Amino acid sequence: MAVATIDVRFAGSADASALATIHAACFAKNWDADAIIQFLGVPGCLSLVASTTPDHQTQGFLIIRGASDEAELLTLAVDPAFRRHGLARALLGAATAVLRAAGAKQLFIEVDESNSAARGLYQSFGAVVVGRRTRYYEHGADAEMFSLALEARLKMMTEVRTERREMDKTASRENRIERLCAARGMRMTGQRRVIAKVLSEADDHPDVEELHRRAAARDPRISLSTVYRTVRLFESEGILERHEFGDGRRARYEPAGHGHHDHLINVSTGEVIEFKNEQIERLQETVARELGFRLIGHRLELFGTPLKGGPLKGGKS
Repeated sequence: MAVATIDVRFAGSADASALATIHAACFAKNWDADAIIQFLGVPGCLSLVASTTPDHQTQGFLIIRGASDEAELLTLAVDPAFRRHGLARALLGAATAVLRAAGAKQLFIEVDESNSAARGLYQSFGAVVVGRRTRYYEHGADAEMFSLALEARLKMMTEVRTERREMDKTASRENRIERLCAARGMRMTGQRRVIAKVLSEADDHPDVEELHRRAAARDPRISLSTVYRTVRLFESEGILERHEFGDGRRARYEPAGHGHHDHLINVSTGEVIEFKNEQIERLQETVARELGFRLIGHRLELFGTPLKGGPLKGGKS
């Protein structure tokens, strides 16, 4: 079965009727539109909807209620006609990204013990059983209580490229840029997804024309103007960082928010190498302090040509 293209966005009051229809198709004790609308747009509640069709007809949704640094999954429902397309996984993945960004540390989930599909989904995200409610449901089944830890578990890494690869491994079918877009409630078209995937995989700070070349290799319908518009949109949303290295080349782009690092630009080839050097970091702090300042940020760009024989031994270059 081909993997469907999934759009995830924030729900609004106009979605209430469609969500009630889906809920009724999934649960015997269902919520009507009036019950659902009480959660939509309410502070402390996160409501997301998902679809796989070009017309963005809602096919699944979830509602989560938060308090302090904890959250509770109130409902997760997918239209039975569209199950096994990854909608539930996309919804939960987007929701956990939003919750982490908001500072939540724990998500609690209640599930019918006989619902093996739901239990498997939550466990695949790392949720563990922390309790049980005997004969909780009207049909007599027990409810299992899951807890999903949301705190970031990746340690800070010296090599930024290593960090990016580790984050991509946990991304399932969603790439890093897509998760950031979902967290901001952006609508993701098929072409935007291709461009987002190319950006997530890149570790060489490509310019727009290079992005277009790579994206068009996957989808020939993507035009250069589409790439320009998408890059500008991602930049305006704080998803991409734009770099003007002053090396006579076009602006380069990289995903935002993957940790501080500096750049070494090979002026012969245009290659951009990310690095972090603790000695340089300490020296900059020292210089700022000696001049009577507290350092709150910096940007370092080195320009050079390769040494004959490659890097010097001992870590110097």
